[in-house]
Amino acid sequence: MASLLRIAVSGCSTPVFGNVLPPKVHSAKMPCLRMFRTHQVLNSQAAPKPGIPYKQLTVGVPKEIFENEKRVALSPAGVQALVKQGFNVVVESGAGEASKFSDDHYREAGAKIQGTKEVLASDLIVKVRAPIYNSALGVHEADLFKPAATLVSFIYPAQNPDLLKKLAEKNTTVLAMDQVPRVTIAQGYDALSSMANIAGYKAVVLAANHFGRFFTGQITAAGKVPPAKVLIIGGGVAGLASAGAAKSMGAVVRGFDTRAAALEQFKSLGAEPLEVDVKESGEGQGGYAKEMSKEFIEAEMKLFAKQCQDVDIIITTALIPGKKAPILFKKDMIESMKEGSVVVDLAAEAGGNIETTKPGEVYVHKGVTHIGYTDLPSRMATQASTLYSNNIIKLLKAISPDKENFYFDPKDEFDYGTLDHVIRGTVVMKDGKVIFPAPPPNNIPQGAPVKQKTVAELEAEKAATITPFRKTMTSASVYTAGLSSMLGLGIVAPNTAFTQMVTTFGLAGIVGYHTVWGVTPALHSPLMSVTNAISGLTAVGGLVLMGGNYIPENTSQTLAVLSTFISSVNIAGGFLVTQRMLDMFKRPTDPPEYNYLYLLPGGVFVGGYAAALNGGYNIEQMMYLGSGLCCVGALAGLSTQGTARLGNALGMIGVAGGLAATLGGLKPSPELLAQMSGAMALGSTIGLTIAKRIQITDLPQLVAAFHSLVGLAAVLTCVAEYMIEYPHFATDPAANLTKIVAYLGTYIGGVTFSGSLVAYGKLQGILNSAPLLLPGRHALNAGLLAASIGGMVPYMIDPSYTTGITCLGSVSALSAIMGVTLTAAIGGADMPVVITVLNSYSGWALCAEGFLLNNNLLTIVGALIGSSGAILSYIMCVAMNRSLANVILGGYGTTSTAGGKPMEITGTHTEINVDNAIEMIKEANNIIITPGYGLCAAKAQYPIADLVKMLREQGKNVRFGIHPVAGRMPGQLNVLLAEAGVPYDIVLEMDEINEDFPDTDLVLVIGANDTVNSAAQEDPNSIIAGMPVLEVWKSKQVIVMKRSLGVGYAAVDNPIFYKPNTAMLLGDAKKTCDALQAKVRESYQS
Repeated sequence: MASLLRIAVSGCSTPVFGNVLPPKVHSAKMPCLRMFRTHQVLNSQAAPKPGIPYKQLTVGVPKEIFENEKRVALSPAGVQALVKQGFNVVVESGAGEASKFSDDHYREAGAKIQGTKEVLASDLIVKVRAPIYNSALGVHEADLFKPAATLVSFIYPAQNPDLLKKLAEKNTTVLAMDQVPRVTIAQGYDALSSMANIAGYKAVVLAANHFGRFFTGQITAAGKVPPAKVLIIGGGVAGLASAGAAKSMGAVVRGFDTRAAALEQFKSLGAEPLEVDVKESGEGQGGYAKEMSKEFIEAEMKLFAKQCQDVDIIITTALIPGKKAPILFKKDMIESMKEGSVVVDLAAEAGGNIETTKPGEVYVHKGVTHIGYTDLPSRMATQASTLYSNNIIKLLKAISPDKENFYFDPKDEFDYGTLDHVIRGTVVMKDGKVIFPAPPPNNIPQGAPVKQKTVAELEAEKAATITPFRKTMTSASVYTAGLSSMLGLGIVAPNTAFTQMVTTFGLAGIVGYHTVWGVTPALHSPLMSVTNAISGLTAVGGLVLMGGNYIPENTSQTLAVLSTFISSVNIAGGFLVTQRMLDMFKRPTDPPEYNYLYLLPGGVFVGGYAAALNGGYNIEQMMYLGSGLCCVGALAGLSTQGTARLGNALGMIGVAGGLAATLGGLKPSPELLAQMSGAMALGSTIGLTIAKRIQITDLPQLVAAFHSLVGLAAVLTCVAEYMIEYPHFATDPAANLTKIVAYLGTYIGGVTFSGSLVAYGKLQGILNSAPLLLPGRHALNAGLLAASIGGMVPYMIDPSYTTGITCLGSVSALSAIMGVTLTAAIGGADMPVVITVLNSYSGWALCAEGFLLNNNLLTIVGALIGSSGAILSYIMCVAMNRSLANVILGGYGTTSTAGGKPMEITGTHTEINVDNAIEMIKEANNIIITPGYGLCAAKAQYPIADLVKMLREQGKNVRFGIHPVAGRMPGQLNVLLAEAGVPYDIVLEMDEINEDFPDTDLVLVIGANDTVNSAAQEDPNSIIAGMPVLEVWKSKQVIVMKRSLGVGYAAVDNPIFYKPNTAMLLGDAKKTCDALQAKVRESYQS
């Protein structure tokens, strides 16, 4: 076979292996194709892939010989990346010395150290500066290239036609780093931007060195020093880097650019954007500004002349490709500056923006220091070389993605912003043929679209339209309505007992309002659970209405015992679940707790009451007050992690005291007491069993199920009270009030009961979590509400028992249907609001029982729970920028949505695998994880918790950022992470962590979408416009872990998927997290 191959190669006339075999066998000819195809068929060999295997290619890194050039094309880390890919790498001895990379560093990375001629004879040469004449060897660098080699370097082909001619003689393929198109997909390969970033930073450092004062303002015992004033011309990469550096040093920064987008960038960095009166857009091609009109330039020069007399430092960066830099500062302007001022001209190499600049020199003219260096990136050689190396590595991997062969194919037909666009623009010579300039793409954007105003800007404009008079009038109207309501209630009050109850209700509501606002968001789930348990005091109503002996003797007594039984399930189950959740937040380093000692105050409270009762004292009202205060303490205890378990204990004491006082006031017979005890014992046993067995991931559906029990208990109690009190209505002056409260309590309880069951079904997966949008659902709900209200007319007018019971039964059925239609129209992602609203409903149902039974305890506790649920509902709605009516009625869109056509999202996404993600995690020191409901559904909290533990042990700063509506109930993710062992002090809320994203190296988005969607801030027409979100895209790098690129619950595309600093790690969250955990453990143990 070998001899056959030699015969075939020697006897052919047309190349067929130009991109397959090394240069040594480039002489294979076309007439032999039939012979090779025959042997391929006979040997069942697949057609060879195009390109040359990496292992057959040598990459050469020569030492830069351009005067004062200290950079090197590849850093040791870059060499290591190429060696890992399969390349052979040779580095000229001393190539990295000026960049602080020794030969030993390169050897350790896998490179060989060789001489100049050997390195320049490589298959692929990477350089910083274009090839020049080597005076030491007496030969041009290009003449030392081997035939058909590939060169990657800054070339500037339009300015160097002679160099291109010399390279063409060697059949060289040239990738010009200065010709990488400035499109989104190529940002990682944009070496011009990398170098401009360094130049902008270095310009500020040099200016500070030559400036005779602090940049930041100082107030000392010797006097006050004002901050330096810095003017930056040009809002490109260099200008923005200068602005950021100067601002961080405390200077007052001003920026000017002819492009509106660049001025916005200046503003985002805290600089003051300067504009002229002439309205003209400076948007040009390729990311540069265009030349402006004569009128604009005149206005511009007047602005600059005025600024020269005020500022201390000027940094200019204005360039127009292929042309001499425009003169923006005349000699007289510079001479008008204060003595000691400094000017830095980053356009010096192209002639300069300042008339008095001397390229390559630093000198003083009329007291103003001029810095005209043309090699600023080289003056930070280590950093510049590292970034340039990264640009080259990313470019080579992008244009040749094959894992075995090096191959790329420039095409003359390509679309704008694609990888083909990058390849064709970068390759200026192919096999000795000059193909510069590249043809235009097929779909060049027709000019930049008019910039949309941000959501924040629109909100500010909207707020500005509200006059102070209108604002004050609105506030005054609210207070007028509230005080008028008080007068109305006083007029219709049937007796003083009702007035006292309203007073208790109002004060309890105010206390509950202020108490619940103090609860930390991380404990919102325990708050829901403890209020659920306390709402089980509907058992008080059942106990009051119970009768008979060992068993009930009529319908009303049967309803009462059922209410007591159901409420007991809530009490016992709610407190146990709360305790389980709070125990999860304990850290190994926390001091020991002795919460069993709270049995002492509980025992004194209940036992002392029993002793007082036995002594003939009637202190039930004081017991109710004490129990109510304990329930307030239960909510207040959740304000911090340290007092949370005390809060749960106080809740238990409060409920126990209330039940004891109720039994003491009733003084039941032994038989009835046995019936009461049996109902509560059975309910408590069931509640404890459920709470002990439930998984924490199922907590939302458990809360929903318990809410349904509260609603059902309220309905049963209200109907039973009507049955028992009916014979006294004719003589009772408060009969109408009793009937109204019983009717309202029945309605609220019915909605709570059925709505909670539907919520349970959606969360448990029994029902489809998607919203059920029935045709005409709003009309249906309006009809059900009208029928429920209309039912009060015969109920109040007709005094007959049959009519009353029929109306109560009807409103029970109507409210139950309405609970179903309302909740079914709400999607699974809105369940946090549904659960908090249902929680609020249960509180108001409890209040209704309090008014019905004239019981202070039920009124106080009901007001607490009602206000708690209302506040949590408000917090959830604010977190989505939606109104409560919008959520409850199954609507979409935020209150800020403009209603126009949503922003079109363009670009391509970047996908990575687990190995790539591990490398990014290992390189990052400051990491934030933003989980969503996908983490809950996949139960991925355990591998993530272990991953975080390992990373923290390596000294990395790892934290979590939680959105208020992430999960299916408030605080669910906090509880899940606590269950997995994540310390609560590294789990932060959105408002606490959003400011930290710009300083974050890496963000891991796990199973979240809408809560990290940048369209909420960038697109006023998005249906989530104005929704507060975790600003993950502001970090340096983002890894999004999702099953697919699909939309979230809001059905809105997420622009962050297509941002240049985002990588998509697609797949099942649990499997991906398991893989990350295993890989990190393996890497740190090896």
